[in-house]
Amino acid sequence: MRKVKFYGATSLDGYLADQNNSLDWLFKYEDTSIMEKSYQPFIKNIDTTIMGRQTYDDLMDMTDEFPYPDTTNYVLTHRKIKSKDVISKNIPVEKLIGQLKQEPGKDIWIIGGGKIVSSLIEHHLIDSLQLQITPDILGNGIRLFQPMNSNSDFKLTSSQQFDQFIDLTYELKGPTA
Repeated sequence: MRKVKFYGATSLDGYLADQNNSLDWLFKYEDTSIMEKSYQPFIKNIDTTIMGRQTYDDLMDMTDEFPYPDTTNYVLTHRKIKSKDVISKNIPVEKLIGQLKQEPGKDIWIIGGGKIVSSLIEHHLIDSLQLQITPDILGNGIRLFQPMNSNSDFKLTSSQQFDQFIDLTYELKGPTA
Protein backbone atom coordinates (compact mmCIF):
# COMPACT_ATOMS: atom_id res chain seq x y z
CA MET A 1 0.00 0.00 0.00
CA ARG A 2 1.12 3.54 -0.73
CA LYS A 3 2.68 5.49 2.12
CA VAL A 4 2.02 9.11 3.04
CA LYS A 5 5.23 11.00 3.84
CA PHE A 6 6.20 14.46 4.93
CA TYR A 7 9.65 15.58 3.79
CA GLY A 8 10.89 19.08 4.54
CA ALA A 9 13.21 21.42 6.38
CA THR A 10 12.47 23.29 9.57
CA SER A 11 14.33 25.71 11.76
CA LEU A 12 15.63 24.49 15.09
CA ASP A 13 12.53 26.00 16.72
CA GLY A 14 10.15 24.21 14.35
CA TYR A 15 9.28 26.77 11.66
CA LEU A 16 8.78 25.94 7.98
CA ALA A 17 8.92 29.60 6.92
CA ASP A 18 9.67 32.90 8.61
CA GLN A 19 7.08 35.50 9.60
CA ASN A 20 7.00 36.81 6.01
CA ASN A 21 6.31 33.31 4.55
CA SER A 22 9.88 33.39 3.25
CA LEU A 23 12.36 30.53 2.92
CA ASP A 24 15.33 32.84 2.41
CA TRP A 25 16.79 31.68 5.73
CA LEU A 26 17.00 28.16 4.27
CA PHE A 27 18.61 29.01 0.94
CA LYS A 28 21.85 30.22 2.51
CA TYR A 29 22.94 26.57 2.79
CA GLU A 30 24.69 25.03 -0.20
CA ASP A 31 25.19 21.45 0.92
CA THR A 32 24.83 19.26 -2.16
CA SER A 33 25.27 16.02 -0.20
CA ILE A 34 21.83 16.36 1.40
CA MET A 35 20.32 16.59 -2.08
CA GLU A 36 22.22 13.53 -3.29
CA LYS A 37 21.90 11.34 -0.19
CA SER A 38 18.53 12.41 1.24
CA TYR A 39 16.30 14.15 -1.30
CA GLN A 40 17.13 12.07 -4.40
CA PRO A 41 16.46 8.70 -2.70
CA PHE A 42 13.25 10.14 -1.23
CA ILE A 43 11.82 11.61 -4.46
CA LYS A 44 12.45 8.47 -6.56
CA ASN A 45 9.72 6.72 -4.55
CA ILE A 46 7.15 9.53 -4.95
CA ASP A 47 4.55 9.87 -7.71
CA THR A 48 2.00 12.14 -5.99
CA THR A 49 2.27 15.40 -4.07
CA ILE A 50 -0.25 17.24 -1.90
CA MET A 51 0.12 20.82 -0.73
CA GLY A 52 -2.02 23.69 0.46
CA ARG A 53 -2.76 26.79 -1.57
CA GLN A 54 -0.32 28.98 0.41
CA THR A 55 2.51 26.50 -0.18
CA TYR A 56 1.64 26.35 -3.88
CA ASP A 57 1.57 30.15 -4.19
CA ASP A 58 4.85 30.50 -2.30
CA LEU A 59 6.44 27.80 -4.47
CA MET A 60 5.34 29.51 -7.67
CA ASP A 61 6.67 32.86 -6.40
CA MET A 62 10.12 31.24 -6.21
CA THR A 63 10.23 29.70 -9.68
CA ASP A 64 9.02 30.16 -13.24
CA GLU A 65 8.36 26.45 -13.80
CA PHE A 66 6.50 24.02 -11.58
CA PRO A 67 9.25 21.86 -9.98
CA TYR A 68 7.42 18.51 -9.96
CA PRO A 69 6.21 17.95 -13.54
CA ASP A 70 6.63 14.17 -13.38
CA THR A 71 4.20 13.65 -10.48
CA THR A 72 0.47 14.01 -9.98
CA ASN A 73 0.10 17.17 -7.90
CA TYR A 74 -2.89 18.15 -5.75
CA VAL A 75 -3.45 21.58 -4.25
CA LEU A 76 -6.04 21.83 -1.51
CA THR A 77 -7.93 25.06 -2.16
CA HIS A 78 -11.43 26.44 -2.53
CA ARG A 79 -10.30 28.47 -5.56
CA LYS A 80 -9.50 26.99 -8.97
CA ILE A 81 -5.90 27.05 -10.16
CA LYS A 82 -5.24 27.47 -13.85
CA SER A 83 -2.28 25.19 -14.33
CA LYS A 84 -1.63 22.03 -16.30
CA ASP A 85 0.66 20.87 -13.49
CA VAL A 86 -1.79 20.70 -10.57
CA ILE A 87 -5.25 19.46 -9.71
CA SER A 88 -7.30 21.72 -7.43
CA LYS A 89 -9.24 19.90 -4.73
CA ASN A 90 -11.74 21.40 -2.32
CA ILE A 91 -12.10 18.42 0.01
CA PRO A 92 -10.62 17.54 3.41
CA VAL A 93 -7.10 16.18 3.09
CA GLU A 94 -8.15 13.05 4.99
CA LYS A 95 -10.70 12.22 2.29
CA LEU A 96 -8.16 12.79 -0.50
CA ILE A 97 -5.63 10.55 1.25
CA GLY A 98 -8.30 7.86 1.66
CA GLN A 99 -8.99 7.95 -2.08
CA LEU A 100 -5.32 7.98 -3.10
CA LYS A 101 -4.33 5.12 -0.81
CA GLN A 102 -6.85 2.90 -2.63
CA GLU A 103 -5.17 3.58 -5.98
CA PRO A 104 -2.00 1.86 -7.17
CA GLY A 105 1.14 3.92 -7.22
CA LYS A 106 4.21 5.05 -5.38
CA ASP A 107 4.28 7.06 -2.17
CA ILE A 108 2.52 10.39 -1.53
CA TRP A 109 4.53 13.46 -0.49
CA ILE A 110 2.94 16.07 1.75
CA ILE A 111 4.75 19.29 0.81
CA GLY A 112 4.67 22.02 3.42
CA GLY A 113 1.53 23.19 5.07
CA GLY A 114 1.55 22.83 8.85
CA LYS A 115 -2.25 22.62 8.92
CA ILE A 116 -2.25 19.70 6.47
CA VAL A 117 0.57 17.87 8.24
CA SER A 118 -1.03 18.33 11.66
CA SER A 119 -4.44 17.19 10.43
CA LEU A 120 -2.95 14.05 8.92
CA ILE A 121 -0.97 13.31 12.07
CA GLU A 122 -4.09 13.79 14.16
CA HIS A 123 -5.90 11.25 11.96
CA HIS A 124 -2.90 8.86 11.98
CA LEU A 125 -2.56 9.16 8.21
CA ILE A 126 1.11 10.13 7.94
CA ASP A 127 3.36 7.09 7.75
CA SER A 128 6.66 8.96 8.07
CA LEU A 129 8.18 12.34 8.78
CA GLN A 130 11.58 13.10 7.27
CA LEU A 131 12.83 16.37 8.71
CA GLN A 132 15.94 18.34 7.89
CA ILE A 133 16.60 20.57 10.87
CA THR A 134 18.79 23.65 10.48
CA PRO A 135 20.57 25.51 13.31
CA ASP A 136 18.42 28.62 12.66
CA ILE A 137 16.12 29.98 15.36
CA LEU A 138 13.46 32.08 13.63
CA GLY A 139 11.35 32.90 16.68
CA ASN A 140 8.21 33.41 14.59
CA GLY A 141 6.64 32.26 11.34
CA ILE A 142 4.77 29.24 10.05
CA ARG A 143 5.12 26.23 12.34
CA LEU A 144 5.35 22.69 11.05
CA PHE A 145 3.05 21.41 13.78
CA GLN A 146 -0.20 23.17 14.65
CA PRO A 147 -2.13 22.50 17.88
CA MET A 148 -3.66 19.00 17.83
CA ASN A 149 -6.32 17.25 19.88
CA SER A 150 -4.69 13.82 19.92
CA ASN A 151 -1.29 12.22 20.27
CA SER A 152 0.67 10.23 17.73
CA ASP A 153 3.52 7.89 18.41
CA PHE A 154 6.48 7.91 16.04
CA LYS A 155 9.78 6.08 16.30
CA LEU A 156 13.12 7.36 15.04
CA THR A 157 14.37 5.11 12.25
CA SER A 158 17.37 7.07 10.97
CA SER A 159 19.45 10.15 11.57
CA GLN A 160 22.30 11.61 9.59
CA GLN A 161 24.24 14.86 9.59
CA PHE A 162 24.77 16.80 6.35
CA ASP A 163 26.97 19.80 7.15
CA GLN A 164 24.62 22.08 9.15
CA PHE A 165 21.52 19.90 8.62
CA ILE A 166 20.37 16.98 10.72
CA ASP A 167 18.19 14.63 8.65
CA LEU A 168 15.79 12.69 10.89
CA THR A 169 13.30 10.05 9.78
CA TYR A 170 10.42 9.02 12.02
CA GLU A 171 7.95 6.23 11.24
CA LEU A 172 4.46 5.99 12.72
CA LYS A 173 4.23 3.14 15.21
CA GLY A 174 1.44 0.67 14.58
CA PRO A 175 -0.96 0.31 11.66
CA THR A 176 -2.14 3.30 9.67
CA ALA A 177 -5.58 3.94 8.19
